[in-house]
Amino acid sequence: MSLQSFVTASSRGTPSTYPRLAASATPAAEIRRLVERRLREDRPTHLRYLVKRLRSPEDAEDVLQEFALKVTLAAGRLTDSGKVDAWLGIALRNALFDRYRRNAARARLANALDAEPRYDEGNGTDDDVHRALHCLAQALAELPPETARLLRKAEMEDVPLAAIAGEMRLTANNVGVRVHRGRAALRRQMLAHCQACPEPCALAAAATARATRAGTLEHQTSTSIRSPCDAA
Repeated sequence: MSLQSFVTASSRGTPSTYPRLAASATPAAEIRRLVERRLREDRPTHLRYLVKRLRSPEDAEDVLQEFALKVTLAAGRLTDSGKVDAWLGIALRNALFDRYRRNAARARLANALDAEPRYDEGNGTDDDVHRALHCLAQALAELPPETARLLRKAEMEDVPLAAIAGEMRLTANNVGVRVHRGRAALRRQMLAHCQACPEPCALAAAATARATRAGTLEHQTSTSIRSPCDAA
């Protein structure tokens, strides 16, 4: 059909190819219902897949819940019902790989903590810990509000990145980058507090020494802020 014929047919109310093309797209609500049905029907299969690879029913259940949340939120972006199964398979593998990465990060953190001096063996006191926690709260409050909220959720409340991404309508990778940058900003704030303290506690002295040995703060390895002075 020529452009002139299309315009003429449309002006007369005659059906044209454009409505037929638009009607071929699957409505978003139908796609969402299909995704939800697949999640219910295939749940045992998905769970067996995850348990076989994670060796932990608890971890597998956690990953399955994160996966279900993520695909439910993203289902509206699909337009072809024939691709739902392939899309769910890719999303499930991505959720598994995200857990692998988190487990590896936790293992590195545990190794780093094991290498830290034991402050309860004479290097520090309970007062040092309370002072460090106070400094951490101050440093966190000095960050931009959005960054502070993100760090509280990801690091202190242990909310999965996929869940945070769903709330913020961002990708998990984007949220991961923001968390990484937030840790770096918090480290800088904590280091500034520690270096400016007229009577640094044992934790602050150790954190400052680590920063000095590292050379520049930007080249330090990002880990986590599970303990008060990890941020420094």
